Amino acid sequence: MTNKINKTNSTALFLLIFTGFILNSCNLNPLEEEQERTLNLVYTDWTESVALAHLSSVLLEEKMEYDVSMKLADVESVYKDLAEGKADVFPDAWLPETQKKYYDIYQDRIEQVGIIFPEARTGFVVPEYSKLKTISDLKKYDLPVIGIDSGAGVMHQAVFALETHDLQNKVVDYSENVMLQHLQDSIERRKEIVVTGWKPHWIFARYKVRFLEDPDNLFGAQEKIYALSRKDLYEEHPHAVRFFERMQLSEKQLNQLIYEIRINEDPRAGVKEWIKKNEYIVNQWVKNLKPERMKIM
Repeated sequence: MTNKINKTNSTALFLLIFTGFILNSCNLNPLEEEQERTLNLVYTDWTESVALAHLSSVLLEEKMEYDVSMKLADVESVYKDLAEGKADVFPDAWLPETQKKYYDIYQDRIEQVGIIFPEARTGFVVPEYSKLKTISDLKKYDLPVIGIDSGAGVMHQAVFALETHDLQNKVVDYSENVMLQHLQDSIERRKEIVVTGWKPHWIFARYKVRFLEDPDNLFGAQEKIYALSRKDLYEEHPHAVRFFERMQLSEKQLNQLIYEIRINEDPRAGVKEWIKKNEYIVNQWVKNLKPERMKIM
């Protein structure tokens, strides 16, 4: 009698485990298939923003079969478009400090999807040979700070840093390309120059430059680059959200991506060169996120 009971219990246990295994196997990819694969990316005209937007676009289109549109805008418009549902994803949000002004306004209508780059930094950048060591040293020189567009977060931080140190140096706003031209010209002539800089950026590989010391953390502690989305994007595009949750680059990988795009006239060509060299990590980002195909019985 006891043996029969044990056999019955063993059989029941086996069936329970086997049934659980089958159910779990059917749910290896719990994401529901999306009815429509269209996505609107928005980005700014900054080096890493261009790189991350084009990388995202190429992978979403070629690896996940999305129809992707891209919109170039200033950073304030980027946040506004996300909040109003006119854009789906912005893959270059510098937080918690650099873009705090815009994030605080719209945070209830946007979501942080994932950290794309965990070791970003902003500040005043000078050539290695500069006599300037810290931000407060600027009081010794009547140097303007050469910046980028006035709406950029790093420009607000620059003005704040100067005001905090009671410095009279002016902040001049240019495009990023013009700012870089000034930097290159000054380095060739070994002149003093101060620019608003950020890392990752190819200038740290191309030139011998460094950040001015910021002992009071006026530019904030170490920043992170996030992918932001409009509210409730996951409900419509869970595969896209999962992709941006997984997408994370090291400093070497991001600098290499920026470099490939810089040496190619077409950003997408640069992206594809980078993908060839980083197939393993790309495959991890898109694994199980492609559209399911109807099975032929």
